[in-house]
Amino acid sequence: MSIETSVGGGGEVVVECGLEAPAERVWRALSVPELAADWLGAKPALGEGGGSDDTAANRFEIVEAQPFSRLTYRWRDGSPEAPGESFVTVEIAPRGPQNTWFRLTHRPPAVRPAAANGNTPMALAA
Repeated sequence: MSIETSVGGGGEVVVECGLEAPAERVWRALSVPELAADWLGAKPALGEGGGSDDTAANRFEIVEAQPFSRLTYRWRDGSPEAPGESFVTVEIAPRGPQNTWFRLTHRPPAVRPAAANGNTPMALAA
């Protein structure tokens, strides 16, 4: 099994490989939040059985699912220096009865430019 990784011009990271497992099993591991949590090393978002409000934990939430072919997560990095939420899309396709093609694309968070005026109320001078 070879793993191919590339970085696009917009900063997205793409990883492609073949998995030695049927597509149905891969889909279940990706789409059931408790199983995906183990696989991703993150916790489901609070509304998906994620438990307590642990802001230091990486969190994910399934935002789009096309059964047995495509799944998109909203990803929130729990580190204090994290730039915000990003999106991770996984695409799979069967390659025979016991193999699955796998492609993961991680899109970085959109960078919002700071307002020229600071966009804050004026401070009163003493």
